[in-house]
Amino acid sequence: MNLLLTGSTSGIGWETLKALLPHFDQLFLPVRNLEKAQKMIQSLPERQKIQLIPMDLSSMHSVKKGAQLILKSTDQIDLLINNAGGMYPGGKLTEEKLDLTFTTNHLGHFLLTLELLPALKKGQAKIINVSSEAHRIATSLNEDWGLRKAGNTINAYGKVKLYNILFSKELKSKFETDGIQAYALHPGAVKTAFGSETSFIAKAIIRATQLFFISPKAGAQTSIFLALTPKGKLKNGGYYDKKKPKNPSSIASDPKAATDLWNYSLDVLRELNLISI
Repeated sequence: MNLLLTGSTSGIGWETLKALLPHFDQLFLPVRNLEKAQKMIQSLPERQKIQLIPMDLSSMHSVKKGAQLILKSTDQIDLLINNAGGMYPGGKLTEEKLDLTFTTNHLGHFLLTLELLPALKKGQAKIINVSSEAHRIATSLNEDWGLRKAGNTINAYGKVKLYNILFSKELKSKFETDGIQAYALHPGAVKTAFGSETSFIAKAIIRATQLFFISPKAGAQTSIFLALTPKGKLKNGGYYDKKKPKNPSSIASDPKAATDLWNYSLDVLRELNLISI
């Protein structure tokens, strides 16, 4: 079986990688810093099963190129874990003039999943999207899907974590008949370098609450649970916390919002001439 895991070189992604390495034949790791990743995997057993893929999830052209490299190596993916993410200053743009929080936490994974659909369908894959209880901060969407008007770091992060859940639900709606299942999860408040690139206020909030945070190893447990539990024992489209299904916010359960986000994401990628559908 083949696994693709983003955000594998730090925090809960690293712990997820170590736990799942014995269970898969091939592991594809999209990484932004290739040199760092090469050094890190030297400490792992069975590292010969790992293939590093240069990819920056904030750059849609980089995601497209990385996905093409993956599909040259395999035509089947059994598990995709969209784990990477981050909190960034509101209004910070990428080279493609898109919001950095939006691209890193949602659009990059959206395009990656879209590009890999033939391999995901062949593997009748599970798709796991790492979300957060922070999605409850987003009490309204205001049609600003791309966060072009969102100047507040915390609010922007809440919205993209909401997107992770909506994305999972729309994947269920569109591809359940292909054997694909999708889930979102809250890993817990994890003690990592998360938020190091964000605003002073956001950093202060994170530091003030870090005494109550859990370890990356503990934070990875729900991802690992969803990865290794048979599909028949899981709720397709479900949101999980501490290895159990949990009701997300009312907006996260809105099928129209899920479809609207999907369509907006397609429109952005069309504008960049990256997809034709």
